[in-house]
Amino acid sequence: MEDKVNYSLSDKALGMDCKIDRRDFLNGVSIGVTGALLAPALISSAQTPYIPAQDKEGYYPPALTGLRGSHTGSFEASHTIRDGRNVNGKDTGEEYDLVVVGGGISGLASAWFYRQSAGPDAKILIIDNHDDFGGHAKRNEFNLDGRNIIVNGGTLNVEQPTNYSIVAQGLLRELGIDIKAYHEKTDAMVRYYRNNGYTPATYFDQETFGGEGLISKPEEMSWSTFIDRTPLSKIAKRDLKRLYDEKVSAKSLIGLSDDEKKEKLALLNYNEYLTDYLGLDPSVLPFFQSRTHFLFYMGPEQVPALYLWQQGNWPGFEHLELRPTGKISPIHHIGGSHHGREHEHLERSVYFPDGNATITRMIVRHLISDAIPGENLDDLYTAPTDYSKLDRAENNTRIRLNSSVINVAHLGDPESADGVEVTYIRADGPNKVRAKNCILACWHMVIPYMCRDFSVEQRNAMRYGIKAPRVYTNVLLRNGEAFNKLGVYSIQSPGEYHTSTSINMPLEVGDYKAPINPDEPMMIKMHKAPCKPGADRRTQLLAGRTELFETAFSTFERKIREQLNRMLGSTGFDAARDIAGITVNRWPHGNAYIYNTLTEPIHWCFYATDDRPCVVASKKLGRISIANSDAGANPFTDVAIDEAHRAVREVLADQYLKVNS
Repeated sequence: MEDKVNYSLSDKALGMDCKIDRRDFLNGVSIGVTGALLAPALISSAQTPYIPAQDKEGYYPPALTGLRGSHTGSFEASHTIRDGRNVNGKDTGEEYDLVVVGGGISGLASAWFYRQSAGPDAKILIIDNHDDFGGHAKRNEFNLDGRNIIVNGGTLNVEQPTNYSIVAQGLLRELGIDIKAYHEKTDAMVRYYRNNGYTPATYFDQETFGGEGLISKPEEMSWSTFIDRTPLSKIAKRDLKRLYDEKVSAKSLIGLSDDEKKEKLALLNYNEYLTDYLGLDPSVLPFFQSRTHFLFYMGPEQVPALYLWQQGNWPGFEHLELRPTGKISPIHHIGGSHHGREHEHLERSVYFPDGNATITRMIVRHLISDAIPGENLDDLYTAPTDYSKLDRAENNTRIRLNSSVINVAHLGDPESADGVEVTYIRADGPNKVRAKNCILACWHMVIPYMCRDFSVEQRNAMRYGIKAPRVYTNVLLRNGEAFNKLGVYSIQSPGEYHTSTSINMPLEVGDYKAPINPDEPMMIKMHKAPCKPGADRRTQLLAGRTELFETAFSTFERKIREQLNRMLGSTGFDAARDIAGITVNRWPHGNAYIYNTLTEPIHWCFYATDDRPCVVASKKLGRISIANSDAGANPFTDVAIDEAHRAVREVLADQYLKVNS
């Protein structure tokens, strides 16, 4: 174990006063809707014509650091209508064939599919409450000494793309994304650090484990050797060795059929499986506590054991000899398993330099040709977005940012109405537009507050799922010497604020080349799932959401600096000296709610039944359709695309019937 380091440091020692970029706002002021809500009279009396923030010189959200994701100004209006305040908007006189509420993957894909069928002359308006398009598929940009470095600010990858639907695969192809060619180009880069001797590691903190140390686990090292190096108790070491090396068996499951074993595993959590079925001491549980956070957003005490068997790299299932197929075989993504394809068939994911912002930016490039220059995937990564061109009157497709929709209503009875009216708030106050049809490509949980036309049953179904909160933190280091000295590329830290830390992949694609050498800047990614171990799953999700809304950037920053000093301090790392920039992508309403066999009827988790809340919630009403990953009860990119395609089919059918009735 490495020498202990001093982690009781002052703000000054941690660099809290250092001049890193902490810009939360554009042009020095908030570009959100708070001012419009609090002082409409002041806005209406302004002497100068209103210029939307996105049209102002220097407007470039990807370059903002500090607190991003659900940034200040993006949620206040939604909270206002949640609390029952009514706001009337002034009529802009604008009329569209389709208004899409939400500029994430579902919203942008909805505009894409609609224009494909309705033609390039179709009038489409996309409205989004954030200062950038993309939803969770946004990118962060850092500039250090003239070098631009990009990284995902949310949605990370294309998961198992060959298992995408024909619709989702078709969209990627039409955008010019050749998955096979991209794999061939990037496979070696994705594995660069592993192929060059870097290893994963676990950081054990004094408070959780009774000892301090960063312990690496090279592939050739046995689990027994690794476990002996940890500060775990003698009992925990003994039982972890039994689990990893002796393949301890669950005797009570012996003799059951394959389907019976899977049903048992579906109804108990992994912690119960380890302690009650494998007979391990509870002291082993903290070792696994954070390892489920990235895929499941909380600890193993709320994750079915079956889901972890499906992952293929969790210990304790070897003796069960489970078949990869059987009656208990999900047809949707559950626990990271995609469309029921279990671990023996898992395919490599696709990683773009800025995550799935590559997809959203490519869609925008096609919808509004002069907003992002270039012609193909290779020149997309370094192409800047001209935000002033997104909402031009001469464009048939427009994207209006910093605009929170507060009301969507049919112009008459939903079944016979000729259109809808959409009211939104931005810095110049409330406005309204009209459209033949509207697609709500936003979260299910906000729809009941912005649209009262839905039935009580459907509104209750919309409120059922609680989106999983999470944090994607990106930290730019001035160099990669600390990770090079340790020889590690990823660190699990079960007892720390961020429970995983990893080096960003050194991708070189098209015009973009990420830093790769230790003396170059290094981008590291830290992840946090703000969960509350011990509580039930829904309570944990609600508590995590509240925590994120209440946590200031200064709190995030101090914890980031403390944690990196603790984990990397033995190399001479100094947070005050070595950190060049921090962006915290906070997503209080994060990933779509996934049904869980511990808390929901088992058929909701394995079969596409119509009684699931996600199906009831997403039913079309009059001229309003719904498209989002919530409608598929799944956070994956292809689900968002497929739901957009479904909603557009509904809109086209409705418009056809109206014309021909």
